[in-house]
Formats: sequence, structure tokens, C-alpha cells
Amino acid sequence: MSLKNLSYFIDIKNFPINEPESAKYKKIVKEAQEALEFDGCYVLPSIVNKEAINDMRAESTKIESLAHYTSNKVNVYFSKDDPTYPEDHPRRFFMERSNGFVSGDKFPENSIIKELYYSEELKNFIADCLGIPIYHYADPLASLTMNVNKPGDRFSWHYDTNEFTVTMLVQDCDEGGVFQYVPNIRNKEDECYDEVLQLLKGDMSRVKEIKLNEGDLQLFKGRYALHRATRAEGSTTRNLVVYTYTEKENVIGSSYRSEELYGKTLDVHKEKRVRSDSLTD
Repeated sequence: MSLKNLSYFIDIKNFPINEPESAKYKKIVKEAQEALEFDGCYVLPSIVNKEAINDMRAESTKIESLAHYTSNKVNVYFSKDDPTYPEDHPRRFFMERSNGFVSGDKFPENSIIKELYYSEELKNFIADCLGIPIYHYADPLASLTMNVNKPGDRFSWHYDTNEFTVTMLVQDCDEGGVFQYVPNIRNKEDECYDEVLQLLKGDMSRVKEIKLNEGDLQLFKGRYALHRATRAEGSTTRNLVVYTYTEKENVIGSSYRSEELYGKTLDVHKEKRVRSDSLTD
């Protein structure tokens, strides 16, 4: 691994994530905590330097062909159809999904995208923004991924398996690719199926939108917020890097979800899973 300086990756003049005692650091953390508490989303615009993004874009184009690509219909839980539920139920509402994922095991050893993910300074900064200790996601396939959207692709409404993700757009599509989300549509105790069904039937009244730019870093609580990206259009593939963290150590995703997203499972997916809640994935 190359072990580049933090200043290569991060605009530390405007985002001094390596100076937790500085006034600017504390101001950013306070803003992030307020935004995440309000609706589970906070964007750090252009925090990643242009040189690093250019290099990451080049890396992404080299590995995008390694993505496991699927075009099928899924529900928001990435679960199989369950006829024990009524036909008019969110668990039986299936939507078009077409995209690819480069799983964590396919990033090269000298990956600069991987190097930033495993930066302790970045993880500690994110933990401060969230206000809790966090851990790198233990799932070797899902900890670090790249969502590949070719022109015409779309990623339908879904939840994340883990509590928090950090996303970084390294290559944008020409049109589309707008991030949409509904904050806090469910919670740890309640799936809130009625609210979910309203959204799936076309009620967009609670939907918020963000158009990410290359070099932005987005902190997002995707465990309780339904979210999607609109269809990618034009001639350029949209490559979105996903950094995943968890509240507990050794959290692993489900074998069904792993097979669906990455086209395979590992032995670790067959073992008893550590979960942070009892919600459906």
C-alpha cells in the first residue's frame, strides 16, 4: 500500500480532520451532528482534493469491469418474496434494479480508495461527527465497495444493512444519478410498513434530494432511511465508492444479500451473525 499523506487525500486547510482540538474541526463536527440528528445526512463538499479524486477516478475505471452486475427486481429489504404477507405489503413490492458492485476483495492491494477507507484519522473524524465509537465493517465483501451505474442503470429504494455509510463520488454520470432519501422512515423497534408502502406507491412528499459532486463526502444513516439514486443517463458510468462503518464490532451482512449484490458468499457469511438490531435487512 502506498501510504500517502493525509494532505494528499483531504483538503486539510478547510477540513482539518487531523486536528480534533481546532476550532474549525469542532465547528464542522457540530454542524454534522446537528444535520445527522435532524435527517441522517450530511455532505462535506469538495473535501477530497482534486488530485486524489483524479487518481481515484482512474482507479475506478480500471476496476469497474470487476463489478458483479445484476438487472432484476428486488424489494427494499433485499429479501425473497414471502407469500405469508398480503399481496399489498412492502415485503412483496418488487422494483427494477440494475447496477453493479465491486466488492471489497476486488480492490487492488495498492488501492488509494482502500487506503483512505482504512485511515484512522478519517474514521475518528466520522466517529466524532456521529457522536459514537464506530468500527470498520467486518464483512470482507461489503466493507468497502463501489457502486457502478452504467448509463440506463438505476438503484431502487433500499435500506443499508449497517447503521452508517460514507459515500464518495469518484466519477459522475452526465445526467441523473440524483440521491433521494426519506429520513427516519423506520426505527429500531418498528418497520413502519404503512409509511413505506405510501412511498412505494408514489407518495414523494417526504423525499429529499441531493446532487453529489466528485470529491464530496456524504455521511448517511442508511439503516433507517429508504434511499435510491435516480437513473444514470448520458455516456459516462457513475462510480460511487461506499465506505461502511458499524456501531458494533464484527458485524457481517446476510448471505442472501451478499449473493444478490456481489454474486458470492464467503465462509464468514455462514457463521452466526452479529447484528445491531432485529430489523429486516
